[in-house]
Parts: sequence; structure tokens; C-alpha cells
Amino acid sequence: MGKALGLLLIFCGFVLTGWGKASSLEQRARNLALWQEFLCQFRICLETTRAAPREIARMLEKQNAFTGLFGLETMTSAFGESGSFAHAAEALAKAAKRPGAVEQVLLSLGDTVGIKPLEEQLSALQTGASLLAREAQKAREESRRYGGLCRRMGVLLGLLAVVVLA
Repeated sequence: MGKALGLLLIFCGFVLTGWGKASSLEQRARNLALWQEFLCQFRICLETTRAAPREIARMLEKQNAFTGLFGLETMTSAFGESGSFAHAAEALAKAAKRPGAVEQVLLSLGDTVGIKPLEEQLSALQTGASLLAREAQKAREESRRYGGLCRRMGVLLGLLAVVVLA
């Protein structure tokens, strides 16, 4: 009985590892898409209201669409302290375990948003949103391609471990 329970636990561990990896691929794609949408909304708000970037970020953070977006709270709190988009992007990059596409795009916007003339800011935000849209598309494709593979590998490795240990 104890051996069967141990084998079941080993099998479940492999399966959960595979599903966890697939889930992290899906989460990455969702996160990139949300940041892309954040930049689009930021651009629209800047163009229509001409409010300070700090106020726009604070306003967008309160929207339900961006609830739970990784790093947004860090970015807006840093924005509140300094008022600088560059400082907020640096705070987000430091908070990330592994800086990726989002952090690179936001860091590149730091020299423009809130500093340059409005047209340059809008253009930079559009370019950043386009870059993130491309990255989100790649991440969705990667999730579609490798997510199922990770799940199947988890099951197969779990079965292999059970057969070898049985």
C-alpha cells in the first residue's frame, strides 16, 4: 500500500510539473498582452486628457482590466515617489526576477514619456505597444506549441518513473 501511494505521488509530481510549466507559458502570454494593452490605454489617455504620466498610470492601475498585472503596482508606487517614467521603469526592472521584453520596452520609454514633446511621446508609446504585441504573439505561439508538449511530457515522465520504480 505504501509503495503504491509513493508511486502515485511521484506520478502526480511529474504531471503537476508539466502542467505548471504549461501554465507559466500561458501566464507569460497574458502578461505581455496586458502590458501591451496598458501602453495602448496610456497612449490614448495621454492624447485625450494630456494629464501627467503619473496621473495616467494611477488612473489605469485602478481599472479592473489591469488588476493583478505583475509589476504595475511597483511601477505606479515608484511613479508616485519620483514622478519620472524612467524611475518607475527602473523600479519595475529591479523588481522583476528576470527582466524581459516588458522591462526593456518600458526602460526605452523612460527617455521619452513625460520629457519629450507630446507627438514624440505618443509615437514612442505606439512603438512600445507594437513591440509588446509582437512579443505577446510569439508567447501565445510558444504556449500553444509547447504547452501541450509540457503536459504530455509530465504524464509520460510520470508513467516512466512509475514503471521504473515499480
